[in-house]
Amino acid sequence: MTGPKQLDTRPVMTGADADAYRNDFVAHLCQTVPGIKERVIADAAGCSLKTAEGQVLLDMISGIAVSNVGHCHPVVVEAIKDQLDRFAHVDVYGRFTLPPQVEIARRLASVTPGDLDVAFLTSTGTEATEGALKLARKYTGRPGFVAFERSFHGRTFGSLSVTWKEEWRRPFEPLLQPVRFVPFDDLDAASGAIDSDIAAVIVEPVQGEGGVRIPSDDFLPGLRELCTERGALLICDEVQGGMGRSGHWFSCQNWGVTPDVITIAKAFGGGLPLGAFISTAEIFATFLDPPLSHLTTFGGNPVSCAAAVAAFDVIEKDGLVERATEMGEYLADGLRSVQEDHPETLVGIRGIGLWYAFDVDPAGLAQPLVDDMARRGVVVGSMLNSAGTVRVAPPLVIRRVEIDRFIGALGSSIAELAG
Repeated sequence: MTGPKQLDTRPVMTGADADAYRNDFVAHLCQTVPGIKERVIADAAGCSLKTAEGQVLLDMISGIAVSNVGHCHPVVVEAIKDQLDRFAHVDVYGRFTLPPQVEIARRLASVTPGDLDVAFLTSTGTEATEGALKLARKYTGRPGFVAFERSFHGRTFGSLSVTWKEEWRRPFEPLLQPVRFVPFDDLDAASGAIDSDIAAVIVEPVQGEGGVRIPSDDFLPGLRELCTERGALLICDEVQGGMGRSGHWFSCQNWGVTPDVITIAKAFGGGLPLGAFISTAEIFATFLDPPLSHLTTFGGNPVSCAAAVAAFDVIEKDGLVERATEMGEYLADGLRSVQEDHPETLVGIRGIGLWYAFDVDPAGLAQPLVDDMARRGVVVGSMLNSAGTVRVAPPLVIRRVEIDRFIGALGSSIAELAG
């Protein structure tokens, strides 16, 4: 694998300059979480972040499943620079053929399951969800959707409509209707909800913000059968689970399932904003009648596509899909060793590939643990839809020595907080 640049511990700015950034971040950028952020990030490389004061942090969440090839991978950086020398933006839909778009679409088609070989490129994951929901409604002529408890699909109106947490949905209602939420990994409940009004079932094959919840082996294949039988589309949200995170290019491939639509984003852009929803030529043909049924200004931005091509090629060339399984097993062994030492505090471990979560007891210990780990120089995170759960999803390029550092810090942190 091509190595990242090296980070030193020299300060990048004065304390006064760093404080000015902290204060103006609160003053001039919209806040949705109260409080001043403790760290100002000045640099990043591989699995590491560097603060303005020179502290080097181990990133064990990849910017929330974004930096699968690591931060500032030299191949990705070079591709971005090269594309910027050519052009940064032109009309991305309808007027020109853009080689970076074609290159990434070709690569996607080479790894997607079944006949899913057509992509609509977006800027974000929630935009990909919006497009997938529109596509399902238009193709089927039906209004409704089935989604799952603990699901998370985005924050815009359509995506929020199929996101489980009521406290986020309620302030923005009325949203899309009808939407029926049923328990995850419950085929009987799903069967009872899918009727002739349902355009699509949208599911994360592995629930991300729900706490890395992995279904029974018959769940995804059973959903596929139900949707086929009843004329609804199956949408697999791979925004967190795609691009090798689960040990396959897409997490649905762990169960041999081909959905009708796949959504991706996060790691897809190699660190730049890029998403897509992927389907068949037959299903996408509905967007031709009438023409311009769905458009975007910045989706498929050429610089983002160039970064995506480079990141895809790094994942393929360096065998990072397979590496996710290998290093995930090593990570799981380390987590189990901490659990053996602290069985009353670390009470549950779930994971697949390099995508893990663990539960702590009491649940209120999760955020203090996240904060204490940061003080020890390790970045982990909590989950939006799973109280008491801590996220572990490092870059796929992580090394054993870095996992060892994480496990050591975790054991020390739990021992101190539990004591």
